Amino acid sequence: MSIRPIIHPVILLVLLVILFGVTALAVIRNKFKTSDKIFTLFRFFLIYACAFIIGIRPVIVEENYEYSTKNLDVLFVVDTTISMWAEDYKGKHTRMECVKKDASKIMETLEGSNFALVTFDNTSHVLAPFTQDEQFVKDSFDTFICPDSYYAKGSDLEVPYKDVESLLRSSNKKEGRKTIIFYLSDGEITNEKPLTDYSAFSELIDDGAVLGYGTEEGGKMRDGEDASYYVHDYSTYDDAVSKIDEGNLQKIADDMNVSYFNMYEHGESLQGKVEMIRQGSGDVMNSGKGVEKYRDIYFYFAYFMAFMLFLEMMIAVRRGRL
Repeated sequence: MSIRPIIHPVILLVLLVILFGVTALAVIRNKFKTSDKIFTLFRFFLIYACAFIIGIRPVIVEENYEYSTKNLDVLFVVDTTISMWAEDYKGKHTRMECVKKDASKIMETLEGSNFALVTFDNTSHVLAPFTQDEQFVKDSFDTFICPDSYYAKGSDLEVPYKDVESLLRSSNKKEGRKTIIFYLSDGEITNEKPLTDYSAFSELIDDGAVLGYGTEEGGKMRDGEDASYYVHDYSTYDDAVSKIDEGNLQKIADDMNVSYFNMYEHGESLQGKVEMIRQGSGDVMNSGKGVEKYRDIYFYFAYFMAFMLFLEMMIAVRRGRL
C-alpha cells in the first residue's frame, strides 16, 4: 500500500479540518437534539474522512504481474537528410510531415509491439532501441528538425547500415518474435557513392516495407528550421530541387525481400500491408516482476462518499430544509 496524493496531504488535511470545524459550529448552533447533533457530526466526519482519503490517492503497489504484448519487433529507419524537408507533399507541405503521419498510423495499428527508431543524415543515430514505450518513440519523431545546408553533407543510404544490422540481429536472438522493418526515405544519393547492398538483411527480416517520399518533379527545401529562404544550387544558380529516386528505393526493397510503396501515390495500400502484419502477429505474456505497477483503490471511498452525500440530502429533505 502506498499513496500518490493529488495535493500535499498536510495542506489537504488543514483545509478539511477548517471545513469540518465550520460545519461542526453550524451543527452545534442548531436547535436539534444532542443525539441528532452527534449523529450529524459523525456523518459529516465520514464524508470529510473520505474526501481526505480520496485526496491522498491510496494505491496498491504490485511488483509481480503479467501483461500481454505483440510478438513483433518493429524497426523504423528514417532518412532525416535535408531533402526529406522538400516541399512536394500536398502543395507546400514537407515530406517529413507525411513521414510522421505514416509512422504514427503504423504504431497505432501495431500497438503492443516493441518499437525501435534509427535516423540518418551525415551519421546514423539510434534514437530508440526496441522498447515497449510507444510514446517515447512517437515523441522522438517530434524532435526531428530540418538541418541547414552548412550541416548537410549529401545523402548516402549506406550511413545507417551498421546500426540497422545490429538491431535486426538483436531482434533475431529473441525466441518467438517477428522482426519487421519500415525504411522511410526519398532514395536520393547525392555524394555519388554506389547504392549499398541490403540483401544480407533479408534473412533477418520477417516482413516490412520500404516507403518512398517525394515526386519526380521534386520540391525545394528550406535552408534550416524556420528559414525564410531555400537551399541554393550553385551549379544552376537557382533554388535546389530534390526528387524521389524510386530506382534506389525499389532496389533496397528487393534486397530485403519486402514491399515498396510510393506513399504519395499508393499510401493507402500500406495500411492493408500493416493490417496483414498485425493479423499475423501473436500475443506474448510478459512478466512485470521488478517493475512497480500502481492500482488505484480511492474510487471505493468515492462510492461511499457519494452514498453519504445522497443520504445527507435525503435527511435534509425529510427535515424540510430542501
